[in-house]
Amino acid sequence: MRVSLLKKTVASILLFIPLLIPLRSLAGIIDFEVTASAETPTDNGIIHFNDDFIADGVAVRFGFDSNFDGILDTKAVFEQAGNKDAGKDTGFVGFAKGRDQAAPPFESLLGDFFLRQSEPYKPFGVFTILYNANNPVTEASGEIWDIDGKKNKTERFLVKAFNDTELLAIIESPLGIDSTLNGKPWIFGFTGLSDITKIEITFTGSKTQGIGLAFNNFSPVENISHAIHQIPIPATVYLFMLGLMGIATRQLK
Repeated sequence: MRVSLLKKTVASILLFIPLLIPLRSLAGIIDFEVTASAETPTDNGIIHFNDDFIADGVAVRFGFDSNFDGILDTKAVFEQAGNKDAGKDTGFVGFAKGRDQAAPPFESLLGDFFLRQSEPYKPFGVFTILYNANNPVTEASGEIWDIDGKKNKTERFLVKAFNDTELLAIIESPLGIDSTLNGKPWIFGFTGLSDITKIEITFTGSKTQGIGLAFNNFSPVENISHAIHQIPIPATVYLFMLGLMGIATRQLK
């Protein structure tokens, strides 16, 4: 009985950690806290098609293909997290119905800024990340926030990695049918691919209105598994894990 409880406790810890820590382990993170020219963003500030964001020597550009013709035609913008004066110009309605507000303890992960489409809550077509790298890029990861919904108004995203026109891999997000990911990130990651030159994200949920993309903490680098020891887990997570381990220890005595 005690061994079984310990196993369940360890399993709980292992399930909880991956939701929070994969991206902050890297120096090569594009977290949208600065512009491509290393300046502080402004709320609703435009991200131009030729803005090179660089992480670990890999440059990427962001934009939207609104009519699915393979050409970027709509710019992305910076969204300020928790901006109470934003009105409808927001990325998502998150925790406690706050606009662009992360659920605890994810506030620091969201940060002060993230990327969204320029026309809030309207179908955006294909969100596209274009690479300019000297060496083959085999791995990438990023976050899509607040994938929630209702039974007949669901949210879901499809993430595709390409080498030129060759499709390398596809990852599908969880189906947003309730509030499980309300104000929280869903983290996707590719690994072991031949050479990523482009990533595309499309909306595949059943919603036809109120469709938002909140994108953050993108790692375009070759290796997303290094420097695990540098992960700064929030203090609340440490307390959570210590509490679980304490319960297990008491049960084993």
